[in-house]
Amino acid sequence: MKKAGLTIMVLMAILMITFTIVFYHSTTDNVVDSGGFWAYMYGKVSVPWPTYSAGVVFLMGLTMYISSWEQKAQRYN
Repeated sequence: MKKAGLTIMVLMAILMITFTIVFYHSTTDNVVDSGGFWAYMYGKVSVPWPTYSAGVVFLMGLTMYISSWEQKAQRYN
């Protein structure tokens, strides 16, 4: 499970970087609108969902990696 979690984290990190580059909009109205959120007509706000979903799967891989750590089963008095 440790190797699987590490593999998922590496793949998703690569995909997040790739999706950020591919779905980047170089045209912005002003400095306030230059964030990762996109605003459309009628006040509708959208996020770049491929990058967001890759981040969610990255966190799942991190959870798998952390849950496979061995802990010392010692009691300290």
